[in-house]
This record gives sequence, structure tokens and C-alpha cells, in this order.
Amino acid sequence: MFLIFFFCVHAASAAETDERTVAIPVAFSFSAPRALSAALAGSFNHWDPSRHHLQGPDRNGTWTITIQLPPGRYEYLFVIDNNRWELDPAAATTDDGMGGRNSVVVVGPK
Repeated sequence: MFLIFFFCVHAASAAETDERTVAIPVAFSFSAPRALSAALAGSFNHWDPSRHHLQGPDRNGTWTITIQLPPGRYEYLFVIDNNRWELDPAAATTDDGMGGRNSVVVVGPK
């Protein structure tokens, strides 16, 4: 198994802030024990793999990052060793409009 993904969504209560505009922490994780680097690129960072470097790998070979995202729908890919763009096998996918696929995460208040 090469990639594992999970994300956590937590929104502050309406009493604390307006849930429609609050950024929500979203955790991305995957397993790539032999990777030298890993990044997250997507519609939330203009597909720039230099902006969100993942931490890791941990002792199990897992790389992780948590980023703040406003509610919405985002497309993304993991970038392994600066040259391999990988789908998240645990996420929904969508046509990228150029013959490929992107992973999808939907962020919203619970």
C-alpha cells in the first residue's frame, strides 16, 4: 500500500465565530516510507507544491500536514519527491479537464 489518506474537520461553534467564514483545520496523511519529500498541491494553493510540505515520515512511513481551509470544495494531489503527482486513494476523485483525475475534499461546518 502506497498512499493512505484521512482528513479531520472541526469547526468552531456559531457562538465563537461565523461558521461560513472560519478556516477549518484539515489533516492530510499518507504512507510513503521510501519518499524523500512530500507535498500537497491543490486548488487551495494554486497547485504550488512548494507551499505545503508534509512532515515525516514517522516511524511507520507516514507523512502528514494540517492546513486551514475555509469551507468549500477543493481538488488536490500529493507530490512525491518533487516529481510524482499522486491521487489520494481514500478520497473521491474528479476529472481534471485534461485527461487526468484529482482527489477531492469538501470542507464544511459540522
